[in-house]
Amino acid sequence: MVLPRIICAISGGVDSAVAALLLKRKGYDVLGIFMRNWDVRDEIGHCTVDEDVKYAKRVCSVLNIPFREVNLVKEYWSNVFMPTIEEYENGNTPNPDVLCNRHIKFDSLHKKCHRLFGDDNFIVATGHYAQTTFGERVLKENMQLEFEQQLLMSVDKNKDQTFFLHEVALKALLHTYFPVGHLHKTEVKEIAASSEVDFTLERKESMGICFIGKRNFSDFIQDYVPPKKGSFVCYETGRIMGEHSGYYKYTIGQRTGIGGLSDAYAVLHRDVVSGNVYVVHGMDHPALYCQSFITNPAHWISGVPESIKNGESFKCKFRFLHREPLVECEVIPFQDDGRLLVILQEPQRAITVGQNAVFYSGDQCLGGGRIDDLGPSTLECQERGQLNLTTFRKNPDRWRRLVNSYGKKLCPFPKSGLIYNSQATDKC
Repeated sequence: MVLPRIICAISGGVDSAVAALLLKRKGYDVLGIFMRNWDVRDEIGHCTVDEDVKYAKRVCSVLNIPFREVNLVKEYWSNVFMPTIEEYENGNTPNPDVLCNRHIKFDSLHKKCHRLFGDDNFIVATGHYAQTTFGERVLKENMQLEFEQQLLMSVDKNKDQTFFLHEVALKALLHTYFPVGHLHKTEVKEIAASSEVDFTLERKESMGICFIGKRNFSDFIQDYVPPKKGSFVCYETGRIMGEHSGYYKYTIGQRTGIGGLSDAYAVLHRDVVSGNVYVVHGMDHPALYCQSFITNPAHWISGVPESIKNGESFKCKFRFLHREPLVECEVIPFQDDGRLLVILQEPQRAITVGQNAVFYSGDQCLGGGRIDDLGPSTLECQERGQLNLTTFRKNPDRWRRLVNSYGKKLCPFPKSGLIYNSQATDKC
């Protein structure tokens, strides 16, 4: 059997450098590939891509492996950048890293490799903190699509990146290996420090998005989304609390920093029609909490769970933000197209339309779906018989039917810590 070619995506950082180092130490023939996803000529501010290339080349040079750069700017623009901008214009909060992994690192790059070599006998290795059930076997065996490859959390739970990988296709995972997934970040740094790639430790860990560069988000977004001034409006009283220069600069749950007010006010909703941003007094206001939502058609990495196929619910764990604690939930098939109703065991703060609901069973990342509509808030549930579900929802009648069907399971009376204090409205 002809062993697959090993391609290591080199970003210029310590994780991908150590990934390539470990493969080299095991005797594999490795080709280093740098993905140019953002064209610096389109960047109004700053982008580190040129510095990234320099470090990536140096990594390949000291490891004595071939270096190749592939241009994925067009694919990135169409599949990551523009959809991200459109989501912000629509008042949603997307996750560009999820889109990048799905469309670029584990799709467009794989297609480029296929064209380069004329076949699919290759494995792409990356510096992601994740694991798969086949592990290193993919480097030695030809895995077919009928094999049940699973995406698993990394050993280092604090650095685990499966959240960002939950939309990757199974076919791509059969051609993927994560060399540092079995290591803690401290171990990766120790390996780098005692090796020829120690210079990568000089670099600060990349935590942002390339196309934003060194600018803050507010400065970036106003260059691409037409400005639309509006008011900060108190959700409960309708009182205008101040003015802002663009609803897209704010995220749900964020402190607004309304000028002239000493108290904290949090963003509850952004109205793209009026441009107004609705706010509530305090960062833990019960209107910010909910424990149910509906997703768009879900992506299941290793196939649709049997329960869902049978039209039955199943229990697993959920998160909608990277590094947030996992929460017990019940996943209920909602429509034949793959949409899901998700009911959480506990209310969560600032769940936001456009974000990703990612599901786990033990260490396995099952997949997930994009959050499309939110259920009753804790505040609304406290109102009991006067439940008002018209505000900020796409289909309030649907939620009324669901509340009638699931009752307290979907809309329980909140715990004492979130009991609404009516005196808070005095602040509005």
